[in-house]
Amino acid sequence: MAFHFMPKEVKFFDFLNLQAENIVKAADCFKAAVKIGTFDEETVKKIKDFEHEGDTLSHELVDMLNRTFITPIDREDIFALTNTLDDILDMINSMANRIKLYKLNTNEEYMVQFADTIDQSARALANAVTHMHDTKRARRVLDHCIEVNRLENIGDQIREKAISHLFEAEKDPILVIKWKEIYEVAEGTLDTCEHVAKVIESILVKNG
Repeated sequence: MAFHFMPKEVKFFDFLNLQAENIVKAADCFKAAVKIGTFDEETVKKIKDFEHEGDTLSHELVDMLNRTFITPIDREDIFALTNTLDDILDMINSMANRIKLYKLNTNEEYMVQFADTIDQSARALANAVTHMHDTKRARRVLDHCIEVNRLENIGDQIREKAISHLFEAEKDPILVIKWKEIYEVAEGTLDTCEHVAKVIESILVKNG
């Protein structure tokens, strides 16, 4: 008779999936607001609610991690993954708050590109997390991680073009400062997505 030490009902991947899906919802909401051009109180609150939900999921997962003897993958990897996923939500929430605070009209070329790229990156990460538990789909997971890396490179290009255009076209120094900060946080959000992808790739290597 074979003995299976792995719990039959492992919920760690379920929580990670919920985290990833929550990021997609936040990115969708952010993208929609950017295209409209304004971040009103309702939109900012909605994104804040997604951020709170992400915090709750992260805390619940860490609590479960502390109470579980045997985990499907290394507990350090689970901890790193849930924290880096939560970081993405924090940055999206931060952008929404600052845009509202600065009263910026976001319906402009580079911010629309950033929002769309962040949305694509969130979806690629969600797809990667969805298939992480299935070792037979490691290649598919890796493909999604490679896509996140590609999107991060696009983010670098958008930031360079956006800041270059900002210094050339904007005459108000206060607006230059505000927009430069937003562009850098947007690019930083894509950097964080790439960091999550690297954590996932590391998990694949260890458990392949």
